[in-house]
Amino acid sequence: MPRPIGCPLFVDDLYSLDAADTRKRLALVMAACRAASIEAGSDRMLDGILRRVEGDFLFSARMAVGELAEALAEHEAKRAPAPPEPPPDPPPVRYARLPRMPRTLP
Repeated sequence: MPRPIGCPLFVDDLYSLDAADTRKRLALVMAACRAASIEAGSDRMLDGILRRVEGDFLFSARMAVGELAEALAEHEAKRAPAPPEPPPDPPPVRYARLPRMPRTLP
């Protein structure tokens, strides 16, 4: 049985959005569901779906972080090590006494 199409406000052009706009749309629809649940006096169906979606989102985010961290570690391992930095210049000596030079006769 096909799933019913949701509110057109949220699903219109959903697959043509970029990542930033999709995150905004997700935040918008989740806020609308929370508001509807609060208005209904804590609707169990909406609360359950919100918890499931948040859990799925958390799982996906954790998997993505792990995958990106692994790719970054592989990239860093392939890079040539950076050359060692030269030692810093010694600080200037101030008010140092210069040795006395012997006087020469003209």
